[in-house]
Amino acid sequence: MAALRQRLSNSGRRFRTNRCSPSFPPFRIRRMPDLLSFPRPLPWALLPLAIALAAPALAAETATGDASASTLDTVLVTGSRTSTRTVKNSSTPIDVISAQDLAASGQATLLEALQRTLPSLSQVGGYQSDQESLIRGYQLRNLSPGYTLVLVNGKRRNASAYVSGANGGGFPGHAWADLALIPVAAIDHVEVLRDGASAIYGSDAIAGVINVILKSQASGGSASIESGESYDGDGARTTIRANLGLPWGEDGFVNLSAENTRQHSAIRARTYRDGYLSYPAIDAKGNPVALGTYNSLPAGATPNPAEANRDTKANRILSSIDYSLKSLAANLGHGLGGDADFYATLSASDRTANAIQNYRLPATIFGVYAAPSVLNVWPDGFSPVLKTKEQQYTGSAGVKGLLGGWDYDFSVTANRDTIRTYTNDSANFSLQYPGAPTDFYDGKVDYQQLINNLDLRRSFELAWLSSPLDFSAGLEYQHEKYRRDPGQWESYTGWGAAAFVGYSTADAADATRNSKAVYVGASANITSRWFLDAAARWEDHSDFGDVSTGRLTTRFDFTDAFGVRATVSNGFHAPSLGAQYYQATGNCPCGTTVVAQVGSPTALALGAKPLRPEKANNYSVGFTFDPSPDFHAALDVYQIDIRNQLGQSSQIGYNAQDPANVTDYNGTALSAAQKATIDALLASAGVSIAQGDAYYVSYFTNIGDTRTRGVELTVEASQDTRWGRLRYTYAANAGKTDITQVRDIPTVLQSLPNINLLTESSEYALRYRTPRYTQVAGLGWNQGPWSANLDFTYYGPIRRLTNGHKYQLAPVLVTRIGGSYDFGGGWSVDAGVNNLFDKRIRKVPDRYRSASDRATYTENYELGDVLDTVGGYWYGRVNYRF
Repeated sequence: MAALRQRLSNSGRRFRTNRCSPSFPPFRIRRMPDLLSFPRPLPWALLPLAIALAAPALAAETATGDASASTLDTVLVTGSRTSTRTVKNSSTPIDVISAQDLAASGQATLLEALQRTLPSLSQVGGYQSDQESLIRGYQLRNLSPGYTLVLVNGKRRNASAYVSGANGGGFPGHAWADLALIPVAAIDHVEVLRDGASAIYGSDAIAGVINVILKSQASGGSASIESGESYDGDGARTTIRANLGLPWGEDGFVNLSAENTRQHSAIRARTYRDGYLSYPAIDAKGNPVALGTYNSLPAGATPNPAEANRDTKANRILSSIDYSLKSLAANLGHGLGGDADFYATLSASDRTANAIQNYRLPATIFGVYAAPSVLNVWPDGFSPVLKTKEQQYTGSAGVKGLLGGWDYDFSVTANRDTIRTYTNDSANFSLQYPGAPTDFYDGKVDYQQLINNLDLRRSFELAWLSSPLDFSAGLEYQHEKYRRDPGQWESYTGWGAAAFVGYSTADAADATRNSKAVYVGASANITSRWFLDAAARWEDHSDFGDVSTGRLTTRFDFTDAFGVRATVSNGFHAPSLGAQYYQATGNCPCGTTVVAQVGSPTALALGAKPLRPEKANNYSVGFTFDPSPDFHAALDVYQIDIRNQLGQSSQIGYNAQDPANVTDYNGTALSAAQKATIDALLASAGVSIAQGDAYYVSYFTNIGDTRTRGVELTVEASQDTRWGRLRYTYAANAGKTDITQVRDIPTVLQSLPNINLLTESSEYALRYRTPRYTQVAGLGWNQGPWSANLDFTYYGPIRRLTNGHKYQLAPVLVTRIGGSYDFGGGWSVDAGVNNLFDKRIRKVPDRYRSASDRATYTENYELGDVLDTVGGYWYGRVNYRF
C-alpha cells in the first residue's frame, strides 16, 4: 500500500516533453553576464550573517532520523519527467516547502506562508482596493500572478473568476489561481519551480509553477486550533484544522482534510484634519449649504452644530479584511488489480469576505450628490462595505498504470469558481425615493474549466546513453466557460451603488472556448555527469489560434559536490475569457467611464484589436554546491523577455459639462477638431456624448514588451551540536524589469492628446511593484521536545511615483520568532510572534502628497508598501496527532 501511495502522490509528474519548435530561441551564453548588470551594488545586508551561521555546518556530521531534516533529497514531481531528480541534483531551481514549514510560519493561508518563506514570491502590496483586497495577487520573479501556474498533485488548478482591471486592479486583464483557498491542513509539501515551463504545462507557466502535493497517509491524523490577534488587540483570527487518513480496502487510502478560519478586521482609520468639515454649513437663514473648496466654510455661513460630535476617524478603508473561510479536501487512491491504480482529488472552499470602503461624508452627500433623501437615511454619512461570497470546487480523477510497456495516466479535471458581489451599507444617489435600498446585489462572475489528459511514458535502454531514455508524450483537451450576470437594477442604474457599481445588463457576458494540445519529449543522462531534458508542446485555441513552445534544460556535475545547470525555453500566457469579454460601466457626477469589451463596436471604433497571447523567452544559468550532506547552496541568474504584455488603453472621450471648456480625461482642453474626431469615432459605434455630459472609454490591449533580469541565491545547512540540532537557511532574490518596446498608438487616436498605451504611472506599476531585492534568513533549533526558530525578511527599496513625484521607500527588516514543545502522547503546543517589532505600512511624505489630500487628512499611506496595516501579531496553537 505504501508503494501505491507513493505512486499516487507522484501523480503531479506530467510526463510531457516535446520536441523543439522552429521558433525555439537559441541559447546565447555570451549574453548571460548582462544579467548581473544592476545599476549599483546591492546591499546584501543579511548575507554575512547567513554565511557566518552556515559555515560551521560544512564540517558537521550527517544527522539521521531527525524530524526536522531538510527537504534537499525530496524526489521532485514538478518540472521533470524523471523520478531521479531531487532538489540537490535538479536541473532547474525548485524550492520544497514542507507542511511543518507552512505550519511554523504562523500564517493564515498558503499564500501568506509561501510569501514569508520564498524571497522570489512576493505578495502584492500591503493594501489593495476593492476586490483585489479579497483575491490577493502574488508575483514570482517580480512578474504578474497571471504568469504563475498552480497545480494540485500535478493537475491544473483554475484561475479565479475575478479579472484584474477596473476598480483599482493592478494587472489589467489577468486572472490567477487563489492560493488562499487551498487548505493548509491537506498539504504534504509544496514544490515551487522558478523557471518557465509552458512546454510542459501549457499556458501561464512563464514565471514558474507552484505544485501543491496533498497528504496521502492511510492511517492516523491530526487536529489543531490556533488563535491570535494584533498588538493593538484587534484583527483576531481563529483557525481550526483537521486531517484524517483512512485505509480503503487492502491497498488504498482516503485522506480527508478540513479547515475553518475566522479572521476579524483590524481597524486602521485615517484622520480628518481639524479644519476639514464633515457636515453641510448653515447659512444666515438657518438652511444647510454646500461647503467650499476642500470642505472649507463658505462666506456668510457658520459650521453645522453636528461638527462638535463628528468622528475624525470615520474613514476606515485601510482596515484589514474581515472574512470567514471554510475548506474541505480529499485525496484518495485504490488499486484496480494488475498494474492499474485509480486516484482522485477533491476540494471545496467557501469564503465570505468584507472590505470597508471610503467613508461618504454628509457634506459630500449634500453638496456633490444633492441627495437629501440619502442624507435622511445616513445623516452622519456612511462607510460602504464591499462583500463577496465565493465558492470554488475542484476535482481530478484518473487511472494510471502500466500497459504494453508504457506508463499511462488518463485523467479528467473539473474546476469551477463563482463570485457573487454585494455592496452593503451604501446608497445609489440617483434613487431619490423613500425606502431606496441600502444593500445591493452587484452581480456574479463564474468560471468553469474541464480538462482531459492522457500522459504516456516509456524508458528505452540505449547503449550510447549513460541512463535509460525517458520518452514521454501526451494529449490534452480543455474546455472553458466564462459568465458574468448583472446585479439588481438599483446597483447599476444612474450612478449605481456607491463604492462598487453593479454589473449592468450591457456588461453581461457568456462565452466559451476550447483548446487542444500535443506534447512530446525525452530526458536522459548523456554521460554519468551530463543530464539533458527536452520538451515541446503545440496548442490550438478556438479563439486566437495555435502556439508552439519548447524547452531545453541541462545539468553537468563536474564533481559530486559541484554542478552547473541551464535552461532555455519559450512560453505563453493565453488571454483569459474574462479578459476578452470584460466590460464594466461606472457612473458618477464626473461622468461615465466604460471599460469596453475589446471586441465590442465601441472598442473597435477606437482602434482596439483582438488580444494576442503574451509570449516569453526564458534563459537561466546556475550552479549548485553540496560539499557535505548537510550543506547546499545554489545560485541562478535569469532573463525573461515577454512580448505583447497585456494592459489597458488610455481613457478616450471628453467632458462637456462646461460647453465653453471641453476637456479630455486628464483635464487638457480639446480643440474643436479633436472633439469632432472623438464624436465621429463614437458615432460609428452608435454612441454619442450628450451636451453637458462626460464620457470616457478604455479597453484591454497588448501594450508592449518587457525584459526582467534577476539573480537568486539559496543556502541551507544543518549542524548537530551538544545543545541540539541547528538549521540555517538563507535565500535572496534581486531583479529588475525594463520596458523594451511600447506598441504604436492606434492610427485613429494619434491626433488626440494624452493617448498612451503606457503612462508613467503604469510603467512604475509594471516595473517597481516589488522590492528591488528580498532576503530571507532563518535559524532553527530543536532538542528533544523543544524547538524554536528565528526568521528575518529584509525587503529592499521600492521605487514610488506619487502625484508626479519620484522617490524611494527605504529597506525594512521584518522579524518573526516562534517555538514549540511536544508533551508526548500526540499533544504539542506552538507559539510565536509575526512582525516582532511592529513594522507597519509607511506614510507618504507630506511634500509628495496632493494639495487635496493634505487638506483632507493628517497623513496618507503607501498603499503599495510590502508592509501591511496590521503590524505585530502574536498567536498560539494546540496540536494533537494520532
